[in-house]
Amino acid sequence: MRRIFAVSKNDTNMHEAKSRQKIEESMLRRRDVAALVAEIHGVTADHVRKVVRGDRENEQILATYMHIIENDNMLLRAAKDVVPFKQDLNPEA
Repeated sequence: MRRIFAVSKNDTNMHEAKSRQKIEESMLRRRDVAALVAEIHGVTADHVRKVVRGDRENEQILATYMHIIENDNMLLRAAKDVVPFKQDLNPEA
């Protein structure tokens, strides 16, 4: 005998899939600059985050971090200038 059960959204894996998708999207959005700077200077990413926060002092690490962030921002601005974004998606309405 087959039994049919009502399944709510919470019982399915949809919630887990959506949360995984959000995590993956956030990872794709921005690279981990602290980890990159840590690799360059041979320290931990946590140490770099402490330097950026001001808990530790290291001018070289801070300069490298700021240089990478500024270059990322310039690249993002250049990409936004090249790609034509329409403000109004439905111009006829």
